[in-house]
Amino acid sequence: MIGFTGGSSICEIGTASDVVLFFDCLDYFVVKNHPEQDWSLLSDRLYRRYLRLEELDQAAALMNQVKQIFSGLPNTEIDWAPELPGNKNLTRLDPGRANLADVFIKFFDHFEYCVESAKLNHEHFQSYPDYKFEPVKIIPTNLAAIAIEGDRPLKEYDDLEGKPFWLA
Repeated sequence: MIGFTGGSSICEIGTASDVVLFFDCLDYFVVKNHPEQDWSLLSDRLYRRYLRLEELDQAAALMNQVKQIFSGLPNTEIDWAPELPGNKNLTRLDPGRANLADVFIKFFDHFEYCVESAKLNHEHFQSYPDYKFEPVKIIPTNLAAIAIEGDRPLKEYDDLEGKPFWLA
């Protein structure tokens, strides 16, 4: 299982294939159809790396635009494999929802929650001498992976060129 983290929050959003599908839809329906806008905060920074404090408001605004665009796309825009619906080992998505915004509602809600958690933690703890900002990023949500990601230096994310760590 994969989720968003930010501040002191971790919110599970689905399987790795669910997250890949979300970003495939982002690329296909949003990035390619709206090239006048820079989507890299979501398509690269969030997908592969992490969001810095100064990027959170802009990333949240972009995610709201994605949600609006997805709300105008019926669920039939995705070619759902027949073995997916109801198979919790393969997906946590509900392809029976009316549109893509509803199919991916957990992604939008949990992203917003983790963004707010990151901001609130920063606001409340920035004066502590050992405080380090806890960025918004995508991580595996099993306990071992959470520990590994908690110890992973942000420099490793910054230097990452290939697959994101959550897909490894």
